[in-house]
Amino acid sequence: MRKPLLSLAIFVVVLSTLFPLVSAEGDGSSGFNPQDLLPIVVGLLVAGIMWKWFIPNQLSNLQVAFEIDDDLYEVHRVTRDNDDAKDLLSEGSVGYGLGLYMMGMTGVLILIGEFLVDPDSFFKPSLYIIATLILIPILISPWETLNAQLSKNTKSSSNNRIIAFFRRTFTLLIILGITIASLMYGIQESEGGVIEPFWLAFAMLVFMSPTIFAYGRIMGASWNMLLIGKWRTSNGRKNPIDPDKAGFVNRLFSLILVLFLLTMPITALNGIVTVLYVLIDDPVNKTEILNYGGIIGHSIYVRIDLISEILFHWEFIKSMPQFLSLYLSLNIAIVGLAFIFELTRNLMLGGQSFGGLFGVVLDNPRDIRTEIEAQTRQLKFAFAGFSGYTVLLLVLVCYKEFGDLMPFTDRLEANNFDEGMRLLATWMFIAVGQAIFLLTWLVSIIRFGKLRNLRFDLNPDERREGAVKLAGGDWMRTLVDDAALNEDLDTLINFQKQSLDGDPSVIRFEKARARMWELAIRGLWPAAIEESRKVLAQAGGDDDIARMIIATGHMASRRLDAARDALHGLEQPEGYDEPELLAFVCEWLDPWSGNVTEDDFWDWENNPCINHLQNLLQMVRSWSAKPNNDFFDKDRLSQNAQLSMVSLLRSQRLHDDALDVALKMVRQNPTGVRPRIAAALCLIDTGDWHSARSIMEELNESDKNDPRVKALSAILGHPVDEEEFEVALVSGKGKAIKKWINQAPSNAVAALDVKGGMDEAINANVMIAAHEAARKGMTPRYQSGGLSIIFNYFILVPIWLLMGIYTYTEYGQIEGFGVAVALITLHSSIRRLSKQQRKLVRHRDQKAMVAYAKRMKRFKVQPNRSNIPVGTHLLLSGILVTVNGVVLDIGFPGWLTENLPKDSDKAVKSRLKRRSTKISKSKPPRYQKLGDGWWLKRPKEDGSDIPALERLIGPVAYRGRPSYIDRKKGKSARPTGKIPSKPRAAHTLDLASRGIPTNTIVSERNSKKPSFKPKGRVRDTRRPPSRK
Repeated sequence: MRKPLLSLAIFVVVLSTLFPLVSAEGDGSSGFNPQDLLPIVVGLLVAGIMWKWFIPNQLSNLQVAFEIDDDLYEVHRVTRDNDDAKDLLSEGSVGYGLGLYMMGMTGVLILIGEFLVDPDSFFKPSLYIIATLILIPILISPWETLNAQLSKNTKSSSNNRIIAFFRRTFTLLIILGITIASLMYGIQESEGGVIEPFWLAFAMLVFMSPTIFAYGRIMGASWNMLLIGKWRTSNGRKNPIDPDKAGFVNRLFSLILVLFLLTMPITALNGIVTVLYVLIDDPVNKTEILNYGGIIGHSIYVRIDLISEILFHWEFIKSMPQFLSLYLSLNIAIVGLAFIFELTRNLMLGGQSFGGLFGVVLDNPRDIRTEIEAQTRQLKFAFAGFSGYTVLLLVLVCYKEFGDLMPFTDRLEANNFDEGMRLLATWMFIAVGQAIFLLTWLVSIIRFGKLRNLRFDLNPDERREGAVKLAGGDWMRTLVDDAALNEDLDTLINFQKQSLDGDPSVIRFEKARARMWELAIRGLWPAAIEESRKVLAQAGGDDDIARMIIATGHMASRRLDAARDALHGLEQPEGYDEPELLAFVCEWLDPWSGNVTEDDFWDWENNPCINHLQNLLQMVRSWSAKPNNDFFDKDRLSQNAQLSMVSLLRSQRLHDDALDVALKMVRQNPTGVRPRIAAALCLIDTGDWHSARSIMEELNESDKNDPRVKALSAILGHPVDEEEFEVALVSGKGKAIKKWINQAPSNAVAALDVKGGMDEAINANVMIAAHEAARKGMTPRYQSGGLSIIFNYFILVPIWLLMGIYTYTEYGQIEGFGVAVALITLHSSIRRLSKQQRKLVRHRDQKAMVAYAKRMKRFKVQPNRSNIPVGTHLLLSGILVTVNGVVLDIGFPGWLTENLPKDSDKAVKSRLKRRSTKISKSKPPRYQKLGDGWWLKRPKEDGSDIPALERLIGPVAYRGRPSYIDRKKGKSARPTGKIPSKPRAAHTLDLASRGIPTNTIVSERNSKKPSFKPKGRVRDTRRPPSRK
């Protein structure tokens, strides 16, 4: 601080030659004394100490709490010491908010110095400096507060920055507009064309209203949490606000704060009633009422002699400048510092979310835990928003209580700002904030009882750090990862239901991961995204797998901008291709605005995801169901893709081909659930129902908790609860199905039973209509019809010209020309807008898909339950991606036909006609589930006494299955406790063994094969990594 201090000193010396000293009454005196610089120097030094030590110390124990179970919240540390706090203060725009806060505090500190050094006169440059330092945060804080409350908190990008600029400009115009309007109204209501002090105070109140409203809302919504937290601190108990054991001073201060909080509602009511009484009734003794604490304080004053005598001495004490200096110091210590930081802690904690209502919630607690941007927003808002209001209140109270000592008081009184007016202005500012607080407090107090009973798990991240954040460090993590990799939903679901011994935080975290994987594999993407956010928050934002699942879920839900944001900033080892693949697919899903082209496919080599995407594009060109084996290998993604081909083969009545592919998949993955389900469905189509039932019995023995197995049981006529998504699509009706259209956005079957859901179905997966489109001869590529072109250009345009000619003959040349141009321009704009709307990617009511669905209706292509094979929803998938090797389905939206080459319609229709003939001659598949108890009536097929797969495949169908079943039953399960192996970071695992693509980008082949070493070291200390 030496250079700024020296520069300021030189600046002040120069000013001292131009400006004299000024007394409190405004009289000037000439001369300069070096002692006049002492208040500025002392103020800057104290401010420097606050900036370097006090503020980081107050922010060294920030925490955030988020719900992870019913009435159970995990509380994680955001900062643990001063260094962490300094790192956080150096992030983003926190420095801007902190600068505004420090300006206000520095201005008040210099004012304190003036009273201490020479209370009878003021150094005029000091007053200018004080005024500048105080006015800047006062003027900026309403603008920043309003912007913070209206912002959507999206991540930074060029488009967002432009939108933010216009939004901030608009909010500035709003604040200036309402302030100027208030001033103009005040001038009209004032006599003589000069605005009266009351209206000037009212205009200032309007200007500060965004900050006052925010302060009142935050205080009201934080009251419950602050009271409970500080009461527990005063009793020496750790709590979410004060995670460290409190000393005597902290406990005493917490007790004082509890008393202050308890009296706040009464104080607020007193302030509101007092201001209303003074403004409405205008009593003769209003100055006395305002001066002695409002209605309650004045009533006590006039009734108790002892209080009157004390207040008489108070009036004598108030005339002492030393007491004013002490008062200002205490205000800075209590209001400007301590209480502001208590609110900041609760703002970062998220206490308004679960402890109150109607508060100012900038980010949800999970985002605060995981995103640095969210943390910086809280601090910037707290410093920039609270500083202006608190400093303004402090100045107003000083002029109210110590007007004789403050500078320029005589000038204020000369302009009718006498003591009564100053009192009223101060009470108005306080009362409005108190009114907002009281309203928020009244609606939030209902949560007080519930908040007392909430359970808070303090610092669970520290306890699970060694067991959870290290892959291979805990048996539960390995169990969940292996089950997810093998799509073993039975194990994932059973693990969530088990009661396990061990650290609850570790068990809770792993169960959340199991739930995350279960929902993602089943395609329930909105719930999977929410669960992934929970996992990410519990991991402290360091789980890139959870981030990739969030991105994948957004792609499946057709929220591509959200997917790009989720993928932004992922830190992965060089050559690890999964994030690159997700980014590529995300861009490919938007054929109009995406940043990739078909040429970019050739930059990938031997990548299953890209190969499958190319195969899908080849298949949709002619609605083909037969896969091209050149695109498939023995990896998991290719196996899932071929299972999807089984569903298409079934729908196009190629039963032998479908069964061959299903049995091939069983050979490759004998313990897999979906290959066996595919084989059972194919056997149902061919009439071998008893054989299909034998496969179901085998699956019930090994995977009875798997919802897909339950759905197969429902298809085979067994009674099953329809609560599960997969079962509901088999036998559910009405509301049992309708809700799944949003919960499973990439499952086309979920949308077909909803009225008007055809566009959502082809948005989810256009291949759901492949069999009907092939049967009706509809080409896949959408083009505007010839009638539309004729109507728009050869009928409407001439009409607009004729109307222009008519106007020309009736009214004149200019009018006729204007009408013709206006109509043609309007027509062109509407068509252009319609085309732009078709290019907006979303899940529901996407305009291009609505138009495509109408085209299907014209061709009488109507896929529904009466022509779709039963169980299609268990097999059909679209674009497949991998996250940590786990294969996930994001659907195949119909608008991707935009990427198809322009084939001749004649050639495509010729192929479709031949296929339609074959389909019509073939035996249809089973469209409905089997009846109840059919196995008691239907005779068994020949050889059905032998298990179907043993008869069709042989012993290879049961390779590894006995040990798989024993492990499920617990006979050879993994022992509990930590694996006695050296812990390794997650990215040090062998990615190839999980089928994770590496170094498949040709243009990046010059990079070395990844050594699977993470960029961040495994920490053995309790301090989080630096944010720099």
